[in-house]
Amino acid sequence: MARKEQILEQSILDLLAAENDGLTVAEIVDRLRVGDGNVSEKVVRAQLNKLAEAGKLNKQKRRGKGIGKTAYAYFYSDKLPRQPIPQQLNLFDQITGVVSDKSRLIPRTEVEREELELDPEELKRQDRARSVLEKIASSHLQSESYAQAIVEIAPQLAEETPVDMVVEMAAWVVKDLNQLGEQINRRWQSGNIEDVRKLASRLEERLIWARSYFQRFWRLDRSVDEIPGILNLPGQAKYFFQEKKRAFLNEEKAREKLGKRILGDKVIEERVPPTNMHKAAAGTDASVADILLDHSPGSFIPPDPVVVTTSAAAMVVTADSGGKLEYQDFDIFPDHLQEYEDFRAAENGLVLSPDLMRSIGKNSDFKHSRTAAMDLRQYSQDLHVSMDESKWRPIGNIPELGINSRPTLIFRDGRVLPIVHRLNFYEDKGLYGKIVRNLIKKFADVIHNTLSSTRGKIVYGSAVKNPELSWLAPLVFWYLHIKQVKVADKVVVDDEDVYKAPLADTAVSQLLFLGLAKKNRNFERERVFLTFQPLRRFSDIVFLDESLPLVISEKDRKRLLQEDSTDDWNKWFAERILRKQKERQENILDKNDYQALIYACDNAGVIMCYAAPTSAYQTIVDSDSGTAGQFLIPRLEAAVNLQDKPNSYQKNLDEMLSWLAAEHWELDFNHTQSGFDTGNSQQSIPILVPDVTILAHEAATFARDKLSEEVKDQIIKLIAELRKRMGKSR
Repeated sequence: MARKEQILEQSILDLLAAENDGLTVAEIVDRLRVGDGNVSEKVVRAQLNKLAEAGKLNKQKRRGKGIGKTAYAYFYSDKLPRQPIPQQLNLFDQITGVVSDKSRLIPRTEVEREELELDPEELKRQDRARSVLEKIASSHLQSESYAQAIVEIAPQLAEETPVDMVVEMAAWVVKDLNQLGEQINRRWQSGNIEDVRKLASRLEERLIWARSYFQRFWRLDRSVDEIPGILNLPGQAKYFFQEKKRAFLNEEKAREKLGKRILGDKVIEERVPPTNMHKAAAGTDASVADILLDHSPGSFIPPDPVVVTTSAAAMVVTADSGGKLEYQDFDIFPDHLQEYEDFRAAENGLVLSPDLMRSIGKNSDFKHSRTAAMDLRQYSQDLHVSMDESKWRPIGNIPELGINSRPTLIFRDGRVLPIVHRLNFYEDKGLYGKIVRNLIKKFADVIHNTLSSTRGKIVYGSAVKNPELSWLAPLVFWYLHIKQVKVADKVVVDDEDVYKAPLADTAVSQLLFLGLAKKNRNFERERVFLTFQPLRRFSDIVFLDESLPLVISEKDRKRLLQEDSTDDWNKWFAERILRKQKERQENILDKNDYQALIYACDNAGVIMCYAAPTSAYQTIVDSDSGTAGQFLIPRLEAAVNLQDKPNSYQKNLDEMLSWLAAEHWELDFNHTQSGFDTGNSQQSIPILVPDVTILAHEAATFARDKLSEEVKDQIIKLIAELRKRMGKSR
């Protein structure tokens, strides 16, 4: 350690050792400048982060010290022992009639994970992603060859053109599949059945992956009804050797399609978004409370399960004084709940009561209903925020009045597009279908009231902590493979790693950004690292994979549905209704019932990316080993109106990124990709998220002590009402 750095470290430690209440960065800089007017705030901040990483200091929020201020303070470690991660408060513990040992609050992240049912390979990627960064954080970078290869190749990879890369990768996969098919055919001809079985199994796995990655995600559609497609893949591995079919890619059409689906000229760029775009931003979150209501003593009837969904919002306002003002909008149960019948309460995603749960049927239907109800509740919260209907509660000592409480940016905790989205779910004839239809209607309302409202546009985005699909990692590992990148004279990635990318996007993006940070060493406050951005339409996830692309019948011929045409969407759904009538299928919906779904298919989309402020990497780069302070990066999404011009998409993204560039980000130790509430911040890899995301999570899981008693009183009233209903139903 340099002499000057040693002096600065000791000066900081001496200051904090004498302060029981801790000091903020600004306060530390002010005191140091008394003795040395040349002290840089950037240098002091970097040193504080290093000391905190080393455990010599503790960093915690300090509220109410000064008008409206909420800032981080640093404490000498002997003065304030490191606190464990706050766990969710179970407010049902002390309520009579509730079986508290089984009642719990489930955060949105966990419910979302249950619903998505990630495939085993994706789970392995996510687990390994965290494991790799944990090893890097505790040892030298050389300990992980994948990580080192990604860090080293990052400057070269960043300059590549993403459209060209995806097309070249698709062509490589097609060639690889066909070569494997030829190899199987030769074994088949020679009668080597054992080799045929092994190779056919490998080919089948790769076919499934190629359909998911290139056709489902990138929408390189297949041929259908004699209409030529972009990427054709044989249905099963056996067709390669029994019928000698082959995979085929039309590279010209692929390039044209991807040119409309990919934003950004480089794989990674450093961007300086416009600053001071937002005076106020909001975050929203949702949870599910699973409550077991006990019966009278001695009853042989098992406790009745009741599901109550909760949602909350948090808002951060930049005060004129320079501090941050924090607010919450919080609602454990809807106003006038007693006016709802059970069925209406469930339809609106409020309460799933025991009698209704018995009528739903299968456990899987109930699980999906619970997820849809939670999502519906969060979209309702988003709509409240966008329509100025939130009842903001100040947090801490905030005496200022007259603040415009309508934020110009909303960050959802979780995906922008609904988790429950399939057309067959929307058309379900039971309670589940009603919940899903209300969910899609609410989602369409949110899209309309944020992106095209007469009240003024609100940028509508999200931070997805637990992405269900890795789209960046396969591209990176393919690039490592074709470039034959070596670590310690050994090629790091083989062809199998292309199909089963060992790491998830959340770690791959972190390592790529780290590689650029090490090369560029530019940690200016406003700069962000940014990957290229795929565009995903809501309609991409509505239809089953085998239904795409959609076709319209027209004058004795068939043509592809034009996704940007409202008329085509109306025609397709009208044909669907007629087809069901001709086939005598039961259809409970008419044309009007599809309008919200048509609106969402026609208008709603997201651009997704991975991004992080360059300043977040200074501690890692400046450390001697390059291992300190590792973190994961969530997938960021910005909603777009598909009827707008593409340049408006980039504007939405820049306005979302401007919040991060203004240092409105936090490291969330409370959640990791593969676990929740780990309870040990020293052994977990945090996720870098917008500050309002953490605040919204705290509100939704009742982590604010000031609200706990109020919430508990409301829950007691709710339990009493539910028990009253149950008595009447019997």
